[in-house]
Amino acid sequence: MPMSPALARLLTTFAAPLALTLAVGCGGDKPTTAKAPEAAPEKTEKTPETAPEAGGEKVKTIEGGDPADDRFTLNIEPPADAAVGAEGKVKLSIVPTAPWHMNLDYPTTLAISPPSGVTLAKAELKKDDALRLDDGGCEYEVAFTPSAAGDASFTGKLKFAVCQDDACAPVEKDVEFRVAVK
Repeated sequence: MPMSPALARLLTTFAAPLALTLAVGCGGDKPTTAKAPEAAPEKTEKTPETAPEAGGEKVKTIEGGDPADDRFTLNIEPPADAAVGAEGKVKLSIVPTAPWHMNLDYPTTLAISPPSGVTLAKAELKKDDALRLDDGGCEYEVAFTPSAAGDASFTGKLKFAVCQDDACAPVEKDVEFRVAVK
């Protein structure tokens, strides 16, 4: 039975590349295996959502990621000379990395838990308690008074948001610092 012209074109289209692939792929005694195409890696971050911002407009949000990311830097400076019975201060600052800036409308807070033997002037610091809060960053001072010498380990939670032109990223970060009390 004669081959139809359509079937002949189809065989020509696929047979030549297939034969070439088999000829190139066969390396004599060497076994060959075809690699399956790699699947695209699964996305690990959540799909950006939109959330209302002050003024009723919707803004794309990005979930807070790994604190080691490059959206901001967190600096913690304990006092050099903390002494029993004297008030000491730990300075904590957030510095956004361009193109990110602080979201001034976000309810920025710092909650600190002191170790035993240490009292805090204030355990939860809010936006109004910040030494500085502007587009370029945020600074808090944690005032404490120790009643015993030794290393004092503080823990806490910092909440803030950084934004850029088309997205905002809320961040919730555990903080931990140690102060040597003499």
